[in-house]
Amino acid sequence: MKAVLIRSDERFEPFLEKLGEYGVECITLDFSGQEWIDFDYDGVDFLIFYPSFEYSSNHPLALYKVHDNLIHIHRNYPGLLMYPDPGLIYFYNDKYRQFLFLKTHKYPIPETIPLFSAESVEHAHKRLGYPMVLKNRYGAGGGSVFRVRNKTELETFYRISQLDFIHSGTVKYFFNILRERIFYYHLIKARKMTYPLLSPPLLAQKFITTDSDLKTVVGKGKVVEGHWRFQASKDEWKVNIDGGGIGQWSEIPAEAIDVSERLARELNASWINLDLMPSEGGFLITEFSPVWHHYRYKEKPSFVYKDDYNIAPPLEVSLDLERIIVESLMETVRLRKKS
Repeated sequence: MKAVLIRSDERFEPFLEKLGEYGVECITLDFSGQEWIDFDYDGVDFLIFYPSFEYSSNHPLALYKVHDNLIHIHRNYPGLLMYPDPGLIYFYNDKYRQFLFLKTHKYPIPETIPLFSAESVEHAHKRLGYPMVLKNRYGAGGGSVFRVRNKTELETFYRISQLDFIHSGTVKYFFNILRERIFYYHLIKARKMTYPLLSPPLLAQKFITTDSDLKTVVGKGKVVEGHWRFQASKDEWKVNIDGGGIGQWSEIPAEAIDVSERLARELNASWINLDLMPSEGGFLITEFSPVWHHYRYKEKPSFVYKDDYNIAPPLEVSLDLERIIVESLMETVRLRKKS
């Protein structure tokens, strides 16, 4: 078999090692150069690109290598297998597009109001109350998600998204950013500036009190991994593991499995990751993605592994992201060649 592996800041070497382990001929290309544009992908069985954010995850330009480059390849070589799934790239890191799909197809989601106008801000104020969750259109790992305490804060974030630099709340917001040392660290030392603006429409959501949520991964129509994320302390209100949350591998309820597999079917997704929030009578979908990150099995001593975990693939397999992706693509290639 022959594969193309696109260079990225994350997981490039592990994918390269895994492809070599399975005897796959691997050609490496780089979106920073020109060769990938003229490359002939006709003789390639599959392509892998694990995207990383060169800018902060809420920066619109953080998406171009996926939204533009991968889709360009897919349009010209529609039969080429790819990770991430090109059928889901339209939704990648875009909470507004995800909301529109989930709302239209009547999936259970937190009550959400997109902020299109001053009237919609007023509607969110009256309908959702406080505290309120406010999400930037773009962002990953819990970034650019805010807990809004009052109408003044709500209007300020909306004004920022509208580039209203005269508003007093906007001025204060940027003044506070410029006071933070971390801003200058990202700007000068890390050379990876945090994007200070917000992208419309912002999404206002009803605040749901919970100390945990659930992540599931669906591959080939079945949930192959799922874990709970718990707040690291009562002072935290987010549960993202990258932000300090604690992972727990324990029983995954049937309702979560059902809604995850239903979404994968309706999107015709080969691989999809969902964030779910427990609610009365089931689970709410908060977002989904064709790309996800896993810590390896027992990589963190703070993570909890319980005996009632009920997903079929052993965690040693399902938490090896490179293995399950490469094996899945190779299996699909074999099935195609047999047919």
